Formats: sequence, structure tokens, C-alpha cells
Amino acid sequence: MGRKLAGYDEQGNIVAYYDSVDSPVPEGANAIEITDGEWLACINTSGYTVQNGALVAPVPPTAAQLLAEARATQVANITSACAAQIVAGFQSSALGASHNYPSNLVDQQNLAASVLDSVLPGLAADWVTPFWCADASGDWSYAVHTAAQIQQVGRDGKAAIVAAIQKKAGLVAEIEAATTVEAVQAINWDSP
Repeated sequence: MGRKLAGYDEQGNIVAYYDSVDSPVPEGANAIEITDGEWLACINTSGYTVQNGALVAPVPPTAAQLLAEARATQVANITSACAAQIVAGFQSSALGASHNYPSNLVDQQNLAASVLDSVLPGLAADWVTPFWCADASGDWSYAVHTAAQIQQVGRDGKAAIVAAIQKKAGLVAEIEAATTVEAVQAINWDSP
């Protein structure tokens, strides 16, 4: 292995690393020689630049920037957990006993269509619809639901979604109010 070099663009951003033996600098490219230690620092920490022919370390983020980054990360984690909760299924006792109902996006569309069908004018008195659900023992089946039952399932599904969204909103408010990175990172979907 030869000498290490950092290639950079007109703005001083490092765009490549070279080795004088294994990967020489292409003709016409801007590059400066760097030590092995500088090379390790550059590949392990983003933001190094070249200014006036010298390697310049990135400016460490301020406390405010670190807090903002922690907030953004935690809000993204909460948003992801909320989305997962919404499609994880929900419970309803519309059939007289608690059943688990699926709630991925297609399931939500199917439930909305079934509920809508159950409220259309001219509905037969004996109208029923099969809907996929699991009983307490975990056995899945297309159980027959009356209009009132499928409407209750729809209300219970919506309540589960609203509860997840409200939980997300509360946690996001806590994150935005937190004043330290540690406090922000302590707030997660499983927080009490």
C-alpha cells in the first residue's frame, strides 16, 4: 500500500479516497495527501473538507443541533411504530365474544366496503357478510356478521386507529417539549 490521498471537488467536499499504489488519483482530479490517521478519521466521520489545500475536520454539531436531530429521529421512530400499530389488527366483541380483526390497508378497505354495504338503502332484513377474524383460541375464519355487527367492527377498528394516532400525537408533543437528548431518547412507543 502506498500513500493515502483525498480527492475533492471545487467546493472542497471530499469525493473519493486514493492510494498511490493501489488506486492512483485520476488525471485532472484534485487531491491532497493525508496520513493513515486522517484517512481513518475521514472514513469514520462525515463532513471533512479540503480548504486551501488542507484537510479540515467538520465542525461538531451544537447542542441545539443534536437535540433537533434526536427529536427528528424519535419522531420518525414514533411515526413508524404508530403505522405498525394501525396495521397490527384490533379487537372487537361485535360477535358477542372478543375476536381479532386484521387491519392492513387492504383489510381496512374491505371493512370500509362491508360497513358501507351494510348502510346502503334497500338493505335486506337478513343481510349478512362474511368477514375474516380470529376467535379467542386464534382460529381464523370468515365469520358471518349482521349489519349491526359489521358496523360495530368498523367502529372498533376506527377507535383502534384513532387511539394509535392520539398516542402518537401525545408522544410527539412530549418529544418536542423535551429539553435534552437523553430525555428525547427515553420517549418511545412503549413509554407509559
